[in-house]
Amino acid sequence: MVSIGQNEPNPTDFSDCNFTAVAHRGYSEFYPENTLISIEEAFKRGIKYCEVDVAISSDNVYVLHHDPYTIKRTTSGNGEVSDNTYEELAALDAGKWKAQYFTGEKVPTLIEALKLAQQYDACLYLDIKEFDAEALEHTLKESGVDPERMMPAITTFERAVEFNKHCPDSPWLWFGPDPTDPNDQSWYEERVALGCRVFEFIDDDLLADPEWTQTFIEKAHASGAKVWGYTINNEVLVKRLVDMGVDGVETDRPYVAQLYVCGHDPVSTYPKQETTGNWDFKKSNFENTGIGSRLKTFVGEGGQLQPIEYGTTNDFGISLIAGRDTVVAKIPAYNSDNGLFAYDNFMMEDSGAVDFSYSIIMDILVDAKDSGKFISLIQTSPENLNDADFFIAPDAGLGTYGEYHGEFTFDEWHRIIFIHDGYLLRKYLDGQHIGDVLIEGSRWALFNNMAYHGNHGLLFFADNDEETAEVYVNALQLRNYVMSPDEIVALGGAKATGIPVNNKKVFSTGIEELDSELVDWERQIIFIKEQAGQSAANLAYELQLSYGATTSIPESGVIDLRAGEHTFQVTAADGSSTNWTIKRAFPVGVDDLNDTHVVQVYPNPFNHLLHVKMTSEGRIKLANLTGQVLLQRDLTRGENTLMMDQLPAATYIYSVQTETGTRNGVLIKSN
Repeated sequence: MVSIGQNEPNPTDFSDCNFTAVAHRGYSEFYPENTLISIEEAFKRGIKYCEVDVAISSDNVYVLHHDPYTIKRTTSGNGEVSDNTYEELAALDAGKWKAQYFTGEKVPTLIEALKLAQQYDACLYLDIKEFDAEALEHTLKESGVDPERMMPAITTFERAVEFNKHCPDSPWLWFGPDPTDPNDQSWYEERVALGCRVFEFIDDDLLADPEWTQTFIEKAHASGAKVWGYTINNEVLVKRLVDMGVDGVETDRPYVAQLYVCGHDPVSTYPKQETTGNWDFKKSNFENTGIGSRLKTFVGEGGQLQPIEYGTTNDFGISLIAGRDTVVAKIPAYNSDNGLFAYDNFMMEDSGAVDFSYSIIMDILVDAKDSGKFISLIQTSPENLNDADFFIAPDAGLGTYGEYHGEFTFDEWHRIIFIHDGYLLRKYLDGQHIGDVLIEGSRWALFNNMAYHGNHGLLFFADNDEETAEVYVNALQLRNYVMSPDEIVALGGAKATGIPVNNKKVFSTGIEELDSELVDWERQIIFIKEQAGQSAANLAYELQLSYGATTSIPESGVIDLRAGEHTFQVTAADGSSTNWTIKRAFPVGVDDLNDTHVVQVYPNPFNHLLHVKMTSEGRIKLANLTGQVLLQRDLTRGENTLMMDQLPAATYIYSVQTETGTRNGVLIKSN
């Protein structure tokens, strides 16, 4: 008998689905954007297009990077891409900001990314920050890949002509102005004649005038081109656009979008509720603690830097934190030219480049000498262009716009939580709800990682007219969602150890020499496929976890997967938990599709229905453990559904025969 293996529905074979999910900066919801691992993880799931941002180094090498004015958000470097040689960029860490597991990921070249696309029979859609058709031609030739692998976005007709001259065999995407008259068929045809393959729009424009959009889609299709939307992370909205005739979308969640539109039912949370930035200053610097970009000092044009000091609570002669001495940061009373900037790293939701649902947590102490005045804590204008948004008031209340609640006591450590839920600003002090402020307009919205100017975040302790004071800070944290009252109560007051994060991912099993491994983030399943001869009874593992997370099994050891799977619990530092499962029998992926007798039998365990998915015709036999054959059935290519109500709950042996081989396995029928 073969060992019991689990087979899952094939979530990566989208060959029969006409919808195109374009992975925005790769699989960037879970992997560091614009890195090779992010791109490859999208390709592994059957995604055929990755959008990547491309910029030119000081020595004229095309590399992958988004922010035009700074590399600091996603790398360990400073300045712009154009300030650095490729050698300097290649030496930077481009993964640690996303999670410690990705420490060591590099800034890749466009050539490396093109070669990866060729390996997976996929394509790169290029958002080019500095368009140079001659440099693109040189890059394409040096890569040696099929010209079809490269599809840049082009914004003017003149650039389209230039690109077609240098790269006549490469397609491109129109990202320029709309036609004056959507009925003008020649407008579409002259672009398609130059190689235009896709016309792309932001989703708001597609939804603004359905009649105009319908005309545009019909004319684009008549000219032989597709229409895509960007950047959309809500699968329901994605489906709405598809129902209008849109052919594809850019998204940070390409796998979920592809599953949803192509008829699967993915288990997903929108957005994933996680900590996106965490800092505790214990290393006396601006580096993140487990997650998030480095903090940075904001200094206005012509201003002079006001430095931050580091020391222990005893060094500064201030109160201990819950009875413990620890390293903290002393923020000066900032003038209007200074502030402490934090990148929020919020994924785009439904509101373009701004975010209306988030939580900010801070552990702070303010000296009593500064009581009796306004003291800024949060400034959502990243360039400090207006009055701050959250203060300690002269009467010690917390709030803004004349609405202050609670009582902040000086010379004591407090944990303050500031929440934007789209309707109310919710305020908590040491785990207790102290009041709300009705939101009017978009003043408290934060720029997310779609913002083009690079100011993807907020300032702490800054104010445009210097309503500030010295503030001692033990920890700061950002979360991309509205925390529940129970979560807030559980966090309680300030702790010397900082603010617990809520992330509970398993990035990898750490099992060495596997044939393949793929993480299903939506269902918290890690599929593994052993190499030939590798024993499932004695697999050495070393779980790669989110910062601060623990597991119900040892984080490293030996695991027996002869039963097909093993489920365990992962608990985040804040006490929240979820179950993860390691499963054998990898679902069909890109590399498996070359196997001419791929067979999937699922689910396992099964109940009323059993599905058999095949790449050729065949026949299944199902027997009990005594060898008695209970079912024989001819199977067609594709998905076959078998009614199994007549079988009692038990363990069964199956055999699927095809022209090129036989697949055997064990199935369990549940009650």
